Amino acid sequence: MRVRILEVVNEHPMSPVQFVNEGLAPGFKDKQQALSHVSYHFRALEKAGCIELVEIHQRRGASEHVYRGRSRVFFTDKEFERMSLKERHQLSRTSIQGLIARTDGALASGTFDHRTDRHLSWLAMEVDDRGWKELMTALAACYGEVDRIRKDALDRLAGSGDEVVPVTVAMLGFESPPRPAMF
Repeated sequence: MRVRILEVVNEHPMSPVQFVNEGLAPGFKDKQQALSHVSYHFRALEKAGCIELVEIHQRRGASEHVYRGRSRVFFTDKEFERMSLKERHQLSRTSIQGLIARTDGALASGTFDHRTDRHLSWLAMEVDDRGWKELMTALAACYGEVDRIRKDALDRLAGSGDEVVPVTVAMLGFESPPRPAMF
């Protein structure tokens, strides 16, 4: 839940009520149960310094707290290694679901193919252990370059008045299932 909250509030500020109302916390019996659960995780993220309160709206005798992200969802190899297989699976599932939702939204709105220089590629391949390590190193280096570009663009956009172009970048590198189980 915290990973999903961070993914969302890093894109735009949001309150726990908005998070629940937008259907980002499925699987609860009722809205109040979902709101209680989501609010708990918002508070935990705020306490950890991952999100910050940016607005408070008074709504019918209650206060709606709106937060924005202060840190990105990122785990080092060592942190990921310390997680149980179940925790790694849940984290990966949440991240992939978010990516698929963003991709589907871009396809539905027409923005995915709006620019002719957009990039989409994937490659199924076979490698040895050395090839695996080289691939993961290349992906980590690429991520570092992408993050540098993001930070530089934020600096240029601050106060420039230039048009903001929302972009999603995804990089995947994972062991595929054995051939008979793939399809």
